[in-house]
Amino acid sequence: MPDSAYARVSRLIVFPLLLGIVGSLALLLFAELGYQRLESAAQRVAASLELQSSLYEAQALVVDAEAGQRGYLLTGRDEYLVPYREALAKIEPTFTRLRELTRTIGTPELRDSASRLNTLIGKKLAEMEATLALNERSGRDVAFELMNTGIGRRTMDAIRAEVALMTQQQREVWSEGAERWARDLSIIRVGLQAMTAFTILLLIVVWMLVRRDTAHREQERLRLAGEQARLENVVDERTAELSELSNYLQSVREDEKSRIARELHDEMGGILVGAKMDVAAAAKQLGQADTSAAATRLSRAIKSLDDGIAVKRRIIEDLRPTLLDNLGLGAALDWLVRGTCERAGLGCSINLDDRADALPPEQSIAIYRIVQEALTNVLKYAKAKSVTVDLVRSAGGVTLSFADDGVGLPEDALSNHLSHGIAGIRQRVRALHGEFTIRGAPGEGTLIDVHLPLS
Repeated sequence: MPDSAYARVSRLIVFPLLLGIVGSLALLLFAELGYQRLESAAQRVAASLELQSSLYEAQALVVDAEAGQRGYLLTGRDEYLVPYREALAKIEPTFTRLRELTRTIGTPELRDSASRLNTLIGKKLAEMEATLALNERSGRDVAFELMNTGIGRRTMDAIRAEVALMTQQQREVWSEGAERWARDLSIIRVGLQAMTAFTILLLIVVWMLVRRDTAHREQERLRLAGEQARLENVVDERTAELSELSNYLQSVREDEKSRIARELHDEMGGILVGAKMDVAAAAKQLGQADTSAAATRLSRAIKSLDDGIAVKRRIIEDLRPTLLDNLGLGAALDWLVRGTCERAGLGCSINLDDRADALPPEQSIAIYRIVQEALTNVLKYAKAKSVTVDLVRSAGGVTLSFADDGVGLPEDALSNHLSHGIAGIRQRVRALHGEFTIRGAPGEGTLIDVHLPLS
């Protein structure tokens, strides 16, 4: 190539390169300004979300305190005052943070609502303290008379209404920050697109001058990368669909068990109890008439009906544990483990955290089913003499430990796809984003550890 041609090509390359440098500096300045605006909007949105979290936490603490107080008044047991006292200790720091946030980012209306909410919470706490004081001085009946006046319920309704109003006001603040975020982001996006288009145009000019055929190879590389990404997305989508389907089937199965349990309780239970009452009445009349043979048969019939009612109750508990819905996870697990071990002649050690009764329904039924499946495996395969169940709740979640002293796991247990029990436990834990491990060498027993997060 002649020297003039080299000089012409050099000038053509230098000019777009200089423009590219200038454009890059302008893009850097524009991005920095946009980042500062986005950071300011993000801080406001984050503070608004923290305000909402503090608001819900304050309401939840009041509800916990009221629940603990009512539990103490109903049962007279001091352990019910533990959540009550813990909630009282946390309410003031939580509300202090709430007031700070409303002063920082809140509107005058939101600050007024926070002041009213503070007054209502103080009134509610005073009412609970007065009820407990009446219980100590005058007895539980007088305390219940105060509760039955509805003062506490009306105050709680006012608190919920004020929380709902503050939530709406907080959402307006959040919406304002989000709109600002979206507006700034749109401006930045348009600017970045324009500067990127300009830079790309300059690079295309230089690229065409230097090496034309590289474009084809680059396009081919991009096409292959895009195809690979598409295939990976398809695999991820199919995996997610299968996982969602499995979770859905578990939910449907639990719903179906609940429906069958209700029908057994409502229909079959009514039939058996009605029949027992009729037979018992007839047996009473025959007893007065001194017909010993008929009375003996009726006695056997009553015993059979009692056995039928017991079978009905056991089936209902297997399908959907009523203790879990009525008394909480701790009572349900205690009944399940002790009842199963007593029938099988096994020793058992149960250590349950009292706070486990407040778990969400999804975590509660999952833990119950995991323990139920583990007990089934022990009875079928483990040849164990005793089992140990530990349930501990922490700030970040709940941890279940189930151990037996049986024959342990065979070497291929974890890799055996036909092991539906282990697979079912693993799927339940995965559906709740938890962690599951199972350990056990042949002859050394088996240990199952499950951790479920609480979000």
